[in-house]
Amino acid sequence: MLALRYENEHLILPAGESLHLSSVLLPMLVSAALASDALYWLTGLVLYVRASEGLLAAGLASGLLAAGEWLIRYIAVASSGLRPSRATWTHVTGKLLALLLTASNLIYRLIESAPSAVVPAGIVLTAIVLSLLVATTYLGKALASAPLPEEAWDDGDLF
Repeated sequence: MLALRYENEHLILPAGESLHLSSVLLPMLVSAALASDALYWLTGLVLYVRASEGLLAAGLASGLLAAGEWLIRYIAVASSGLRPSRATWTHVTGKLLALLLTASNLIYRLIESAPSAVVPAGIVLTAIVLSLLVATTYLGKALASAPLPEEAWDDGDLF
């Protein structure tokens, strides 16, 4: 079940009706890109640079798909008068920042030559994106699973 927290109530959606799995692909593909970067650093084979570019492009596409789905869902829920909590906005902002950093990483790799695009800038950007995705995924799990008392919904501050 995918649970979205709003200040006044919960919206629980069956996973089959959601493209939420596309947001799971982004961390997996970024992790694979980081591993591919490390292999390039160790071996020097350009094959790993191209593999990382493909993995980042696929991750970016799946992340954009998940972001579009979230935007459609937000518009539908917001029209009913519910407001997302601050923790939800922190989660969403982190995911969007990860998408922007992934896009900039991919563009940088396509513009620069292989050695300078991967070591150290590409590896650092990919590691930052992966760290950000882990943190926002942890926050998203906490939002979906932790029951909050009624008082927490009244002030709108979850931190």
